[in-house]
Amino acid sequence: MPATDPLPAAPVPTPAATLRLTFAYRGRDLQLVATRRVAMIAPPSVTPAPAPGQSGYWFELRGATGDLLFHRALSSPVRVDVEVFADDAGQSMQRVPAAAPEGQFDVLVPDLPAARDFVLFGTPSGAASEAAPSREVFRAEVSELRKPRRAAPVPGTGPAPREGERK
Repeated sequence: MPATDPLPAAPVPTPAATLRLTFAYRGRDLQLVATRRVAMIAPPSVTPAPAPGQSGYWFELRGATGDLLFHRALSSPVRVDVEVFADDAGQSMQRVPAAAPEGQFDVLVPDLPAARDFVLFGTPSGAASEAAPSREVFRAEVSELRKPRRAAPVPGTGPAPREGERK
């Protein structure tokens, strides 16, 4: 009997437009400071949809009925610790809590026509550790995010690194 291949997953539409969202943070408090629509293909989703109680950062695009249209994991965009190197060459690098974490980061979001809500999940303010279950930390209607928004940068945060980079 010939082996059968599993059915391919339904293709995710690949829009040629992407929303670049710039967030500023102080501690774990987030603020959307800029939005811009750019002509590019957003990075794909490469992980399974997050499970309830999961930790980490990710965003979701939800349709009008609340159905999940797209999600993508983010690599710790809120930097709450720093790398410190010991004076002794025999010791390794350590991560220590940042005294006052603040910075900016960009998120590249595919501009899906059916998307109604953008939801960002992450470690909530006041959480004891980064391993705490993630919660919704920001939500906005995609129609509002499509409107260009330029805000003054938050003092001390510098320019926003591109997605995948950390400040």
